[in-house]
Amino acid sequence: MTPMDLASAFRSSYLWSGLTGSQIDRLSLLAEEKTFDGGATMVRQFAKDSDLMIILEGTARINTFSGDMIGEAGPGSVVGEISLVDDKPRSATVVASGRCRAAVIRSSELWSVMEEEPVIAKVVLLNIAKILCARLRNANVQLDLAVKN
Repeated sequence: MTPMDLASAFRSSYLWSGLTGSQIDRLSLLAEEKTFDGGATMVRQFAKDSDLMIILEGTARINTFSGDMIGEAGPGSVVGEISLVDDKPRSATVVASGRCRAAVIRSSELWSVMEEEPVIAKVVLLNIAKILCARLRNANVQLDLAVKN
């Protein structure tokens, strides 16, 4: 994928919602594209890295350590935002459902850009907060359903 194609794919991710085209272009230059075969582990729970991943093509299952599926990520979805923010080990394992392509951004490079550009930091961190809120709401619904059964 060319840098221009990657920037175009980035525009479909809600992580960058609210950024200008030139800001998205700058962030896309930080990304390294990786391809995963079906069944390949993209992120391992408890790993100590904190890089951010954006699914470009395909889907991935989000699993607990015991193997229970707790979610699915498709094109535009963000993986690794929790470790990016809190710099703690990964909270789940992510496995490619089939062939899956993702853009990986090193957390150190993203934080460097966000320190240089406070507007980018504000928008990206607000979008991450919205992602985490949506996941918390979903977890609350799932917990409520489990308690009722």
